[in-house]
Amino acid sequence: MKEKSAIWKDRNFIKYFSANLLSNLGNWFDFVAVLILFRYTWEAEPMLIALIPVMYAIPSILLGQFAGVFADRRNKLKILVHSDWIRAGLTFLLVFTGSPMFALPVLLLRNTVGVISLPAQQGLMRSIVEEEDLMKAVTINGSLFQLVKVVGPLLGGSVAGALSPQFSIAINAFSFLLSGVILTRVSVKHRQPTGEEEEAASEKSGFLASWKEGWTFVIHSRILFASILFGIVSTLVIQMIDAQLVTLFSEVFPERAGVTGWVISAIGVGSLLMVVLLNKLEKIQKYGWFFGAGSLLIGIMTGGFGYLSEYNFIAAAIGFALIGGIGNGLVFTAIQYLIQKEPPKEAIGRVSGIIDSTLSLLFIIGPLLGGLVISQLGVLYAFRVIGAGLAMIGLLGILLQKFIWKSKGRHVFHQETLKSKEKISVNESYPG
Repeated sequence: MKEKSAIWKDRNFIKYFSANLLSNLGNWFDFVAVLILFRYTWEAEPMLIALIPVMYAIPSILLGQFAGVFADRRNKLKILVHSDWIRAGLTFLLVFTGSPMFALPVLLLRNTVGVISLPAQQGLMRSIVEEEDLMKAVTINGSLFQLVKVVGPLLGGSVAGALSPQFSIAINAFSFLLSGVILTRVSVKHRQPTGEEEEAASEKSGFLASWKEGWTFVIHSRILFASILFGIVSTLVIQMIDAQLVTLFSEVFPERAGVTGWVISAIGVGSLLMVVLLNKLEKIQKYGWFFGAGSLLIGIMTGGFGYLSEYNFIAAAIGFALIGGIGNGLVFTAIQYLIQKEPPKEAIGRVSGIIDSTLSLLFIIGPLLGGLVISQLGVLYAFRVIGAGLAMIGLLGILLQKFIWKSKGRHVFHQETLKSKEKISVNESYPG
């Protein structure tokens, strides 16, 4: 039997993990620094500042699914290395930009190059980690993601304020550069396709056919389809309330402007704690407990925020935030695990791209929908209604999980997808 710490003896995983740490931490340094650069250095108008998150979201929305197809058809390790190095160059270019109008296109281009990284990263993990260590790898990577969300903005903002935003942006550039260097030292357990094999794969199956095949994996898998729907609902609610937290707390705690930052950090801490605790699990057997309980806890947080005016306790706000963070950690871990576990290895990139582009779309829809609901109902009542609705959905997910996440069996699923491949191949050979 393998030791619990065996994954930390895997040099490949350590290199992979270190590269992810550098690129993710650098990103959070960068994001805060860009905001500071726009507002404090260039004194940009609010509308220009509002375009910054749009520059991050649009590439994933438009290209995420096709990036997944590309990652599945190419050498994933090479994709990650080249993506890191190109982004390093574009980030260095960002250091020397002199106006928002030039910085925004650079951000858009850099994030367009970065879209390919996520599906390639997801696909690569299963090629460097043993099957029995998959859950540990997912939770360790998830812990890293949640940790940098808490630490990154604090460190990035501090460095940008003490020195300059350009210095923080330069740190991100070096992070991308070093991440790419580390990835060149990673060796995969399962052989990656050569140039000739890539070309043969391209001829055998067209790009559009591969994209359709990715959707076939998602739609025909009851587990994937139900999980993505629950992930969409919980993510949509988080995005609906995320931008409106400052509106809520300005009404409940008008004299305490810092409460918004404390609550956001508490959500991150709750997510981190849950992901760390889940590292003890070997695998996920019942997704309903993760998605259902996660949605229920996020609903409790949201609804609880709506009743803060009754108590007016800052500790209650932080407590609800921790509860919601725990729920977010459950949903996040389940999504990352099912991406690795449920699809066939050759489809991980496509499934990851579909999920990424779908969830990225919510980063634009969510705030707009949240603003509309709050303008109609009022901020406190809107939080109560949204929270109660999500909590009910989560409870139904727990109670009806045997029906919602009913699986046909992995072997049946693979047989169906193989049949769909044959149909695609026949249709391509005889287009008439």
